[in-house]
Amino acid sequence: MATLNAFDLAVIGAGPGGAAGALKAASLGLKVCVIEKADVGGTCLNRGCIPTKTLLHGASLLNDVQHGECYGISGTEKIGFDFAALSAWKRKVVETLRTGQTAALKKAGIALVRGTALIEGDRSVMVSGSPVILDGRQQESLGESYRIEAKNILVATGTIPEKVPVEGRDLPKVYTSDAFLEGEGLFPKRLAIIGGGVIAVEFAHLYSALGCEVTLIVRRTVFADMEREIGQNTMLLLKKKGVTVNTLTKPVRFVAEDGAVRVFTRTGDEAEEKSIVVDAALMATGRKSMAMELFVPGNPPELDEKGYVKVNENYETSIKGIYAAGDIVSGGMQLAHAASAEAEAAVEFIATGKAPRKFAIPSCVYTSPEIALVGITEDEAKKRNIPVICGKGVFGANGKALLENQERGFIKLVFSADKQILLGAQFFCNRATDIIAWAAQCVTSGLNAAQIHETVLPHPTYCETIHAALQDAVLRGGLKI
Repeated sequence: MATLNAFDLAVIGAGPGGAAGALKAASLGLKVCVIEKADVGGTCLNRGCIPTKTLLHGASLLNDVQHGECYGISGTEKIGFDFAALSAWKRKVVETLRTGQTAALKKAGIALVRGTALIEGDRSVMVSGSPVILDGRQQESLGESYRIEAKNILVATGTIPEKVPVEGRDLPKVYTSDAFLEGEGLFPKRLAIIGGGVIAVEFAHLYSALGCEVTLIVRRTVFADMEREIGQNTMLLLKKKGVTVNTLTKPVRFVAEDGAVRVFTRTGDEAEEKSIVVDAALMATGRKSMAMELFVPGNPPELDEKGYVKVNENYETSIKGIYAAGDIVSGGMQLAHAASAEAEAAVEFIATGKAPRKFAIPSCVYTSPEIALVGITEDEAKKRNIPVICGKGVFGANGKALLENQERGFIKLVFSADKQILLGAQFFCNRATDIIAWAAQCVTSGLNAAQIHETVLPHPTYCETIHAALQDAVLRGGLKI
């Protein structure tokens, strides 16, 4: 069996984490290979962030035109919509970014291995499924399976969608988000979405904006793990957009019916079941780890009860020389930018021994208005007995929000009561996913209220409501600036 052993680092997975880690390693002078069994870019680029945000942007443009009377736009009743054309644009965006990512890996001198990886030990990976290794300069036949040996291994394989374990979940009309976005995508006139998290809510927002009849089936409530006000406002806006939101409800079973699917549900402690008939049901209830499949039987690193990989402060697993980053890590945030940051930190430790720094990871939801959070919320602070001072700025008096007809929303800032350092921020407004970068920098740098007050914010912008939130914390909470 052929063996390649010239590598300092073997990265498993070419998604956001794997690609970022590989490029960082190459920049630090390490000899790197990346093993990927599917497409470069991982879930985020091919079946997640980029496809959904492309579709959401199209839905946002359609909504703006349809409600453009206040700007003098007429004839909106004649506006047409072609989902196939939007899907084609989505595919072009994905392919362009995938090509660019692949080129960047090759330009950095990183060997890109196409195949399925099986970790045999701390320095050895068996690869099967493809006889070719590419590094931008050569194509070398190695046989149907071969071994790659490296001084270190970084696991960045991400996760896969998980279905609720109920009867009928494998019927043809019951999909995961991966399946929903494949090919030209799906455009059902009637859609049931199971879940109340980011994926579920973004799909509900998307398909309702495109004119579909959407029912959201939520076990608890919308965004149960976020600030309560965000969940409450989101649920009200979804209902305003025509989405039926059934909270405290769970699916009981799916039954095929005349080319459609009947979804049976039960709410709370009610014994009686209810049902709806839809053209498709989307399972958006979370994702799961496939870590056990990456290691030879009997030799995995330490995993948590859900099968996620445990790591130490340097992102090293219980097996010396094997590191992990991104969605597959126990207790981590399943976000593309988190995976990239963690992978880069792990690689820097491998190359230099420098301990990873602490960084704040923002979370974003691409609805309308957008939602973005970083750090801790007021609710979390109370649970952890952390004294805080909070301030909230609303958008009723924000010129940019009013002229864009988007005055609904708020910005909330959470400061420590003692040192008055910014501990967290929640944005519920247009441009939130961009503005959150400011808050992430403040939280990471440990800036206090006085330092934040010194920053002059431009007018008219959404971000100037940050100062309104700061002033609220001064007037109502006693914050000192």
